[in-house]
Parts: sequence; structure tokens; C-alpha cells
Amino acid sequence: MTAIDPEEVAAAAAPDTLGRYLAELARPAGEQTSGPAPSVRTTEHQGQRITVTTTYDVVVDGTPVTAQLHVADSGMLYSPALPYHQFTSALDAVRALMSTYPDHFGGGG
Repeated sequence: MTAIDPEEVAAAAAPDTLGRYLAELARPAGEQTSGPAPSVRTTEHQGQRITVTTTYDVVVDGTPVTAQLHVADSGMLYSPALPYHQFTSALDAVRALMSTYPDHFGGGG
């Protein structure tokens, strides 16, 4: 077993170092950053692999919105913009986003 060097861990966890590392992970080369983000779920059943890809294309008052809605294995929807919230309906999720961030939807309140 290899011992962990506390100085190496501290250097790797320094805000600047960690921030650069995470920024590189966030946008792989050539990957688009706009448009609907797919939510991919996979499982196996009776020896066969199942993949379900769900994409929500959200439009409010004719304007496309990047809502980042994802589906958990349980079927519940969630959004990174609303941590600790789960929804049974995509419409309910968008309503909650609009209420929480009215300036992003042209409402202002």
C-alpha cells in the first residue's frame, strides 16, 4: 500500500489547481455547450443491457431555454439549478425554475 503524501494532496486541492482541472473536465474538446442535454440511464435485465436517453427541449414564450433537466433511475426529474428538489413532471420543474430565477425567463418577479 502506498502512503498518501499530505503535501501532494494539499497542492492538488489548491483552489487554482483544482479549478483548472475541473474546468478542463467541464468542456471536453469539441463538445457543444448549448442545446438540450440528454439524460442517459442504463441497466441490465436478464443479461441484456438497456439504455434510455431522454432529452428535454424547453421553450418559454418562443425562446429556447437551457433548463438542464435530468431523469434519475427512479424516474424523478431533477435540475442542478434546484438542488434538493425532485419533480414528477417536467412542466412542474420548469415552473419551479421560472419562479426561482424569474430574471432568466424575462419575468423579473
